[in-house]
Formats: sequence, structure tokens, C-alpha cells
Amino acid sequence: MTQQVLNINNTQIVSGTENMTPGEGGAHTRLLWASVPPFSARPDVTVSIYSAEGMSNAGTTFVPWSIEYVPGGAAGGRDLIAISAANTETGLETDVDVVCSYLAIGPSE
Repeated sequence: MTQQVLNINNTQIVSGTENMTPGEGGAHTRLLWASVPPFSARPDVTVSIYSAEGMSNAGTTFVPWSIEYVPGGAAGGRDLIAISAANTETGLETDVDVVCSYLAIGPSE
């Protein structure tokens, strides 16, 4: 996991890259709970999801289908961003390592 935090005036910018884990629905889904410094209001969140192996798994594509923000210091004083993804080939289970890069921008606390 890598995460960077930048505060400019009243704006907080958090970026990070983390491995996603298979979701409860099976190996055709992936999930990431990213712990971030608290924001004073819901941030704008952008994600990019890709294979950790690069082009060796060019036929496997995961896309985000849900991004949830859990405010209020839910994780030991930090906020949470839940990112869910699914394989574009419906139901196709795979053991590919999937990585998520995220960017959250919003008002700092």
C-alpha cells in the first residue's frame, strides 16, 4: 500500500494504490476498504483498477461498480472508502492480482 496526503488551504487530496481482495461474491469480484484521513464532507473519488501483472493478463478486465464513503472516523479516527469491482466477463472467476489506484479530493477537517 502507498498513500499520499496533500493539504492545500481547506482542500485535502489523498491518493493511494492498494491490492484488492476477492469479494464475498467470489473470485470474479474484488473489494478494497481504503482508510483515509477524515474529510469534513464527502470527497470526490476517482478510481483506476488494473492487473498487478500488467499486460500478461490483458484479457482480464475489472471495472468499478460501487464506491462508498464512510465518514466520521469509522476506522480509528480515519474515514473509509469502499471500492467494489467485477470482472467484465460476468461470473468468470480468476486468480489475477488486481490493484486499485484511488484519488479523493474534498474539504479537509
